[in-house]
Amino acid sequence: MNDNVHRLVLAALLAALVAAGAVFSIPLPPPLPPVTLAVFFALLAGLLLGPLWGTASLGLYLLIGSLGLPVFANASGGLGHFAGPTGGFLLGYMAAAFCAGLLADRRGWSFSRALLAALLGIAALYLLGLPWFRAVLDARPDRELSLWAAFLIMLPYLVGDIVKAVAAAALVRALKPLLVNLLPITAKAKARP
Repeated sequence: MNDNVHRLVLAALLAALVAAGAVFSIPLPPPLPPVTLAVFFALLAGLLLGPLWGTASLGLYLLIGSLGLPVFANASGGLGHFAGPTGGFLLGYMAAAFCAGLLADRRGWSFSRALLAALLGIAALYLLGLPWFRAVLDARPDRELSLWAAFLIMLPYLVGDIVKAVAAAALVRALKPLLVNLLPITAKAKARP
């Protein structure tokens, strides 16, 4: 199979996994976002596919969700999600996959490198999502919210996302025997010693 076709199939598969991870969620009272596994699969997309194809995978997920397909948390969809408090985190999925993919080692599949890459992805997710979350909530006339207060609201999610980063790195390491043979790498990478 052509490498680009292979990557396209894997990107679509990971977009579907992100959707499944988001749809099966634990709802919390607004304005708190639900607890999902979407971050886990977004990190996995970057770790497995690299920055370009990992970002493409999350772009596909966001495209189908913005078109109204029920792939966002709590089986919802539509452009309105991007205007809400979690809109920055939705866009942050692409940043997380990109950053995780930049640092990931898709030749050695080491746990430590995958963990560092996944944590970088989490940092990118929160650097984009947290200010957006604060700005949307702060724009409401009945409340004023500082960035620190928004961080404290999201702190339990951050702890959970760090656990998901560790799990994603562990999965990549555990799958190393399969990944070495199944995931395509470029001819340039194959030529390196």
